Amino acid sequence: MSNLNRIQRVSRIMRVCCTITAFAIPVVLATMWATFSAWAPTHPEFVHVRPLADPMPVPSLLLGFAISLIPGGISILAFWRLRALFGLYEQGQIFTAESIRSLRGFAIAIILFAIAKPLANTLLSMALTLSNPPGQKMLAISVGSSDLTTAFIGCVFLIIAWTMDEGRELAEEQAQIV
Repeated sequence: MSNLNRIQRVSRIMRVCCTITAFAIPVVLATMWATFSAWAPTHPEFVHVRPLADPMPVPSLLLGFAISLIPGGISILAFWRLRALFGLYEQGQIFTAESIRSLRGFAIAIILFAIAKPLANTLLSMALTLSNPPGQKMLAISVGSSDLTTAFIGCVFLIIAWTMDEGRELAEEQAQIV
């Protein structure tokens, strides 16, 4: 079996996985917010947000769900760009302008996710303490090493896409000379 055949076969599997994941993200987020009281008190992202109302008021849960859709939506975009990239690889289109655009779109989505995640966590701290009495509302701002790592990885993919595009342009120029 040739390398291209392997790439196409694995890309088909990855395209399906990206499709499933993109559709699963809002379902998982909705499920998480519907079962908030069961997992949130010990969840690392919410340990610093205190006090949490028990039970959490429905408007706060709905607002939390809406806020979580910000990074969730960007994640969907990232998986959709990957889905397009793997679809092109599945067709044998490796170093094409379209595949490079898909990779670049994925990289930008990853960088946007790294920016949106701390912003969403800040908004969540406000939403989750919105129903608390005065003096017990909270605004928590934090940027963690995972956010910085995600931004760095997005930048790496952006540079890879840029480099691949330069290689594609050189190959096209050389093809015209011959």
